[in-house]
Amino acid sequence: MNESSTSTPTQLTDLIQAWSDGQAGASTALAEQVYGDLQRIALAQIQREPHMDMEPAELVHEAWLRLSHVNGAFPSRQHFFAFAALQMRRLLIDCARANASAARRGEKVTLSLRLVDPGPQPADMAAFADALEQLEHLDPRKSQAFALTEMGGFDHRQVAEMLDISLATVERDLRFARVWLAARIT
Repeated sequence: MNESSTSTPTQLTDLIQAWSDGQAGASTALAEQVYGDLQRIALAQIQREPHMDMEPAELVHEAWLRLSHVNGAFPSRQHFFAFAALQMRRLLIDCARANASAARRGEKVTLSLRLVDPGPQPADMAAFADALEQLEHLDPRKSQAFALTEMGGFDHRQVAEMLDISLATVERDLRFARVWLAARIT
């Protein structure tokens, strides 16, 4: 996460709080400050899913709509960016599920194929999404750590800060989540 150079972390947190409180003009000001960061997060997530037919700007705008409907404040800029990354992940999973459903109904679905390092296909994404949801019910923190690291593009230190846990705990959570998820989708 590379924050805008025009505001300090405290100013950004204050702006997020003003936006959460519904202050006039805060939405536009916040969008201007965080758009580049959200765009980078979206691009990283889309690059991990090469078969997705979505542009980073679309993903950012859809995630922004979901962020706009959140009741309650974000306690920090880290929580704001973490929540945004998780919303983007959910949007990509919803898209993969819709593609898989359309394919089962016999509708034409366009997927790009890569010969080197192919990404998971929509059916695989649906199975992965189901497994991740099961993990979320079993242990929400481990699921969040995995999603923020693997899908949000955050490093382990950032995840530790966002989840208010130690770096060692993040690493243990990630080891558990990877093994647990692999056992359910293979």
